Amino acid sequence: MENKLISYLETVKKATVSLHDLEQLAGANDTYEDFAAAVFSLLDRGYLHAVKSHDSNWKGLPHTFRIQKGKVKQSLLDSIQKLQFQVHPDIQLRAYYTASEHVWVKDQPWILKISDYLNKYGLPVIEANSSQRSYELVQDEKWIDEKGGRALLEKINLADKLKIVKSPDPLMFSLNPNRFTSNQTVHKHLIVENKATYYGLIDLLPVTGCTSLIYGAGWKIASSLSQLPQQLGLQSDDIQHLVYYFGDLDYEGISIYYFLFEKYQVQLATEFYQTLMDKPYFKGKENQTVNPTAMNHFLQHFKSVEQEKLLNLFQEKGYYPQEALSKDELQNVWRRAKWAQN
Repeated sequence: MENKLISYLETVKKATVSLHDLEQLAGANDTYEDFAAAVFSLLDRGYLHAVKSHDSNWKGLPHTFRIQKGKVKQSLLDSIQKLQFQVHPDIQLRAYYTASEHVWVKDQPWILKISDYLNKYGLPVIEANSSQRSYELVQDEKWIDEKGGRALLEKINLADKLKIVKSPDPLMFSLNPNRFTSNQTVHKHLIVENKATYYGLIDLLPVTGCTSLIYGAGWKIASSLSQLPQQLGLQSDDIQHLVYYFGDLDYEGISIYYFLFEKYQVQLATEFYQTLMDKPYFKGKENQTVNPTAMNHFLQHFKSVEQEKLLNLFQEKGYYPQEALSKDELQNVWRRAKWAQN
């Protein structure tokens, strides 16, 4: 009960609080004896002072209290100061001195994650869009733009230091001129994550049913893909764009795909991954973090035997880079893929 009262007192902007307001905090299972004992304890501990001119009730509780703000916030201030000495020096926590304990408790896990990242890698030296940077910091690509992350970064004085670009880079792609006809209403596109794969497939593009081959450049595609219809000049409501994705078979590649699926309904170019799984995998990339939701969605695209193989791959800390497929293998897969046909 005392902790509940203290938490409430932190939020009160006035210098005083009424007994009636405090009574509203008592729960259905709290007796008035318990409530009164908690209030008397706060009086004894100096959190509250009685306003004697307003008299007391039948239990001896003052009708009005003066809040001792310094005392109420002391434990919060101690907690903030303690963490300030533990986190990365570029993180500044001064803004929390005037915040409520609720906000402080809610933000702490994010602050610790960001501090871990900075202690490991330092401040970024290369620019990235918000989706990529968000995933790097807290393993959630939506955190900065959709879950309050940008406000938190501003609060801890980091927003301007993380090299987050506001305007996406132009989309990089090659075109299949055979697909630009007056009656073409469905346009298919293949995104590949890495440059070597892009150049391995580019010669085959004119004989596929795809309108473009897109170089994703890792997380950059997360923001630049929105420009596809505009850059192609194919923005009509009658035109449908079907986009397929092939990335590295590792945690980050899967997270990029899942972000594109959620934001743009991008589909998985499954055949490329199935061909990768026929090869010996590589070891490494222990620092990547799994996104369980993305992983579960990714696995659903494969047969049960393939799912077991993938789960074993990650259990063994293995991965497949796109470069594991030769130019001939890449082109054979794209040539046979049903979705890539005319």
